[in-house]
Amino acid sequence: MKIALVFPRFKYPSGDPPLGLCFLASSILKYTNAEVDIIDTTFDKNPMNTIQEAFKQNEYDYAGFSVMTTTLKDSNNVAKIIKQISPETKIIYGGPQPSIMPEKIMEIPEVDAVALREGEETFVEITKNKGDFKGVKGTWYKEDGEIIKNPLRPPIQNIDTIPFPARHLVDMEQYIQNWFQLDAVSTNLRGTGILASRGCPYRCSYCQPILDEMFGKGMRKRSAKNIVAEMRELKETYNINAFDYADDTFTISPQWVHEVCDEMIAEELNLTWGCNTRAHLVTEELFKKMKQAGLRQVFIGMESGSQRVLDEIYQKDIKVEHVHNAVKILNKLGIKIQGYFMIGAPTETEEEIKQTINYAKNLDIDIATFSITTPLPLTHLYNRTKHLIEGEVEDMDYYKNPVYKAGNGMLSPKRLKYWKRRALLEFYLHPKRLTSTIRQLLSVKKAYNKLKRF
Repeated sequence: MKIALVFPRFKYPSGDPPLGLCFLASSILKYTNAEVDIIDTTFDKNPMNTIQEAFKQNEYDYAGFSVMTTTLKDSNNVAKIIKQISPETKIIYGGPQPSIMPEKIMEIPEVDAVALREGEETFVEITKNKGDFKGVKGTWYKEDGEIIKNPLRPPIQNIDTIPFPARHLVDMEQYIQNWFQLDAVSTNLRGTGILASRGCPYRCSYCQPILDEMFGKGMRKRSAKNIVAEMRELKETYNINAFDYADDTFTISPQWVHEVCDEMIAEELNLTWGCNTRAHLVTEELFKKMKQAGLRQVFIGMESGSQRVLDEIYQKDIKVEHVHNAVKILNKLGIKIQGYFMIGAPTETEEEIKQTINYAKNLDIDIATFSITTPLPLTHLYNRTKHLIEGEVEDMDYYKNPVYKAGNGMLSPKRLKYWKRRALLEFYLHPKRLTSTIRQLLSVKKAYNKLKRF
């Protein structure tokens, strides 16, 4: 069999390779005799032409897509082109969007099947069955005008058994050159992302229950030795000197973090790294150990300066005081900090947006992102506020497109875009970080990719 795994990223290029598809590819390559290509348009100037040529030159038995809300429209356009060029190619959508809205996805004429939740074992079985979906757990498929719903597949309990991502199937040098996750530390680092765990036990309204649907409740972790073995492979193969953990929250289990750090120190890889954490999980003891293992930057979902918004809308289960305490500890340890913020939540007032902007710019943090609050389909936030949403799911874009209609306590899209621009300007032009802002802008390619999102 010959398989195409398609990643139609037409907007917002970054240094993050499509790890989900790379994991699928590595599993298919290890456990079957199939040929696999990853068709990744991230850095293509003419992505549609790249896709057309790939399907003209190859007879792919099926094409697998990793589909998020923000890539759904582009995925659908690509699927139409594939079916025009190669009508016999079966198209399978996987990833978050099909997992939470399979009925809606199956209405798309070009889609032959969906793969729900984790895809590694599912795609291996599809490949071994030569594209036959009958009895394959974790799939829905079309047969004679009907939708056949196979049983769900349980999560992979031991994720050490999943082979390291097949990064050789994407242009890793381009990704490394565009990697900007640790620019607050240095704009000259060569880095990439690593995924060490799956799942998140928290209940934030803008994520859940999607994460539980995708990965099950709780968190599954790779062993320290398995993680560090991948680091060594990356260092030897791609000459990296840095990485970031792509996990939703790396520090949920302090004992496991200590084990990973001990293994990194013992192996003397000397890599600089960053990770996501939550403000209330930051302790001096744990992060001192993490710094010893190479930690130099953390990413924290701070979201809002309004405790009302944090509690009533985002269900964040943190206090503003937690953020201040975390910042104090991390500054003491000399660890750079990036804060994630959102504006435009339902019922959020302009005074609360101002409160968030002042909160962000006066915190001793190095980087901030300001996204527009977006109720991704079937999240708790979406279910509670869908009557306020204007527009199609396919148009959701938390970088640029407000989706709530004006009125009923909601600001107009024009006003929200104004506040977002103002937030960025006030944060990055603040005297205490102006020098850092100029330094990062001098890294032209990375700066251009960042500015596309704003």
